[in-house]
Amino acid sequence: MTGRVIAIDADKWTHRELMQVIDEGAKLLNISFTEHFKTTVIKESYESVYIVQEVCSQACHQEKVKETQSKFRTIGGSLLVHHLIKSVVNQQNGRYMSFINQFSEGFQDTQLEMYKWILYPIISLGLKELQQGLTYTRIREILQSRHPQGTNLNPGNLTQALKSTSSLQVKKGIKPIIIDYDQTNRQLNVVDRGFFIWLTNQNIPELLETVEYN
Repeated sequence: MTGRVIAIDADKWTHRELMQVIDEGAKLLNISFTEHFKTTVIKESYESVYIVQEVCSQACHQEKVKETQSKFRTIGGSLLVHHLIKSVVNQQNGRYMSFINQFSEGFQDTQLEMYKWILYPIISLGLKELQQGLTYTRIREILQSRHPQGTNLNPGNLTQALKSTSSLQVKKGIKPIIIDYDQTNRQLNVVDRGFFIWLTNQNIPELLETVEYN
């Protein structure tokens, strides 16, 4: 499947587009959300349309908006956006843990455990660097400092594993996929933006221990 699976980042929406999603949905309910609520939701959801929609849905539920309102209302002013976002992301906890467990297993048991080690920089690095994407050079540098093979790690093994990240997730039934390797730019990207938020709410040392890094 290498070279035959192409990831489309359908979670990539602009600020303007997400504002339109919120406003169009609110219009159907004869309500509006406060500007602070909207801008905070978009910013703290890392511009994930799924999270934006789910948070707005939960906000409506808390404000007792279950159908189109007979009188126009403005809502969201008293709600804690961060708590709403965390609640939405926590609903995906099982999916993300399944991804980590299944991806780390790779296609089969191997001595190098390349897929397990590809996850290492994704889990351990800071969010800012992860959002920018991890270059092949950066990944290789980290793995050579942490992998049992050290500097003897064969670059070809790493390259092949990176090229197969999408096909591995497809084979494991991980849909939509969470990470993807851009072979043209030689960069590994997180394409599921909810995963960013989920990581920020995890105990990273415990998560690394779960994957059993030596």
